[in-house]
Amino acid sequence: MVYSDLLKDKTWRKLSNSAKVLYIYLRNKFNKETLNILTLTYTEMKDVMSTATMSKADFIEVTKMGGLFGGSCRYKLKGEFRWFYYTVSGRRFKIG
Repeated sequence: MVYSDLLKDKTWRKLSNSAKVLYIYLRNKFNKETLNILTLTYTEMKDVMSTATMSKADFIEVTKMGGLFGGSCRYKLKGEFRWFYYTVSGRRFKIG
């Protein structure tokens, strides 16, 4: 879920449309067990955007190389986009 605070953020509004789509796909991969470590393969995104476009996003950091190196790449969001909100039993939590 993308929260209204994010949609109003000036930095978010300056992102390219491709970067916003990539953020939404990465955000969808959030797992409270792994916290802010996300996996997303180029294969999953091949019909959405090119690998070159994915590589240009400056709000993600590669924490583990995958692909030709084996397995999936692991990413971590950085900057103001590192914060995640999730809800458990009606309580809202923020991690980052």
